[in-house]
Amino acid sequence: MNWEQNVINSINEGVMVVDTDLTITFANKAVNSIGLNHEKIIGKSVFDVFPNLIDSKSTFQEVINTGREISSNQVTFLTYRGERKTTLTSTYPIMKEGVIVGAYEVFQDFSALQNLKEQLMDLQKNRTDYQNKIDNKINNFEENFQYFIGEDETILKLKNQIKLLANSPSPIFIYGETGTGKEVIVQNIHHASSKSIPLITQNCAAIPDNLLESYLFGTVKGAYTGALDKEGLFEIANGGILFLDEINSLSKSLQAKLLRVIQDQKVRRVGGTKEIPVNVRIIAATNVHPRELLANKEFRDDLYYRLCVLNIELPPLRNRKSDIPLLINHFIAHFNEKFGKRIQGMSNEAMEYLMDYSWPGNIRELKNMIERLLNMVQTDCIERKDIQLTDYLQLLSTNGDNNNVRENYHKVSFKEEIEKKERQLIMEALQQSTGNISQAARSLDIPQQTLSNKIKRYRLESHIHKIKLLKYE
Repeated sequence: MNWEQNVINSINEGVMVVDTDLTITFANKAVNSIGLNHEKIIGKSVFDVFPNLIDSKSTFQEVINTGREISSNQVTFLTYRGERKTTLTSTYPIMKEGVIVGAYEVFQDFSALQNLKEQLMDLQKNRTDYQNKIDNKINNFEENFQYFIGEDETILKLKNQIKLLANSPSPIFIYGETGTGKEVIVQNIHHASSKSIPLITQNCAAIPDNLLESYLFGTVKGAYTGALDKEGLFEIANGGILFLDEINSLSKSLQAKLLRVIQDQKVRRVGGTKEIPVNVRIIAATNVHPRELLANKEFRDDLYYRLCVLNIELPPLRNRKSDIPLLINHFIAHFNEKFGKRIQGMSNEAMEYLMDYSWPGNIRELKNMIERLLNMVQTDCIERKDIQLTDYLQLLSTNGDNNNVRENYHKVSFKEEIEKKERQLIMEALQQSTGNISQAARSLDIPQQTLSNKIKRYRLESHIHKIKLLKYE
């Protein structure tokens, strides 16, 4: 491989070269992002690689026939594996001594943004459904909280708190460990309100920043290639609630833009100049304690104080163990109905066994445990031996009775072990790439934006800085 090919292989955009017969003669590693193997497609016709492509729709064929380049063309196609992809593609002729000898394409995978547009269209339809829905909500407090299980003193106070703040327009900031039920709290706030209003939910960690801005604030036609006039989540949630989960995942620049929208109650679409008034109640949530976020400068102080007019802190399940039997019975009833089973409950010995566990994954972990049990148990009562038969608590010890091993398992969750391994792999990739994030992302076979988010999450910026300093010593 010559140096030119090395350079082309180092860029994030896909590059594909064909001859006049439309046989692929070169492809860089970035074409793997659309589900192709850059080595195996060499020597194949583009019609074999893209079986649904027809001659009249081929940009390669058009460029070779006309000699004219085609710039910034949005292309949607199926790969040979049946995967639907959308790319932003530019195609250029290759000339040799005035004669066209082939063509090459440069493209970016546009699939995530295309999916985003489709999701926005679905949300817009849901908004219309909301507006056409007759207000027939039951304003009975107990009815609204039928799925908010718990009689612990902290939970009873929390239920009363929600009852008081349900109809307030003030923003709410929720903190709770993963699996404590933050989204359930938001749904109950929505149900407890006195009028039918939209509730739009978005996990801020699920979409890269550059896409999330369009998602939140909307776009105007021409803001970028392929952009259309689209409402964002603020406009879709107008008159209702916008729940932003894992809000600490937002970059500082996007936090600043969000703060401005909240302060002004106006949104400006990406690429637009018009300010659109919005009336949206923000509920934000994080699984990292606000004290830690502010101390580490991961979250803007001014945005936090703007959002934290009302504050909710969800207790972890280990601090409300008296609710475990209630939750277990609720989930047994739920999965009985779902699976068509008639399990009556759990033996005292089995209940004590689960009450002794610390539940690092909280209610979500407990729910998953009960679902696994109801898939396996054949009798009408769950016994301790049934719990040991699942691969879930088998990890506690080799014989099911080793208390020391069991206690150690309580202290370190499976999730923590996975995160520890993931952090280690990222550090090794960064070390090998001498701090080059793009190169490290390719070696890990993940998108660069995903790696950047994980570096921020694991606070590896200083690690990269040290690597780069050592590079020049």
